[in-house]
Amino acid sequence: MRHASMILPAALVLAACAATPGPEMSTGMTVVNVTAAYRERILLPPGHVLTVRIEDVSLADAPAKVLAESSQPLSGGPPYVVTLGVPTGQIDPRHTYAARAEIRDAAGRLVFVTDTRHAVLTQGATASADIVLKSAR
Repeated sequence: MRHASMILPAALVLAACAATPGPEMSTGMTVVNVTAAYRERILLPPGHVLTVRIEDVSLADAPAKVLAESSQPLSGGPPYVVTLGVPTGQIDPRHTYAARAEIRDAAGRLVFVTDTRHAVLTQGATASADIVLKSAR
């Protein structure tokens, strides 16, 4: 009992130093935040859909493998914020991953598209991307 006064503070210090599980540890998913916008000063009419993908773009001579995808109808003006969950077990630190976005109209025609690579997740890239879409017309 004479050491009881030292045990409680030691336990509190250990509890404070313990790693708290982040979103990727508790759910097995790594969260990627993407902001998509376009420079044109227009408000798109209803029926337009924004699609954002996280892709493995490591192989130049092969199609990109889609790890996560989200599609949402647009309401209001840009910027549009999308949060995607990528299975942590599918992320290879040796690979290169990129965020892509596109906006299609109600008939499915491409209106805006990503024209540059937006690296995410590995090789010094963060888990977020700010994409400025270019007109496809």
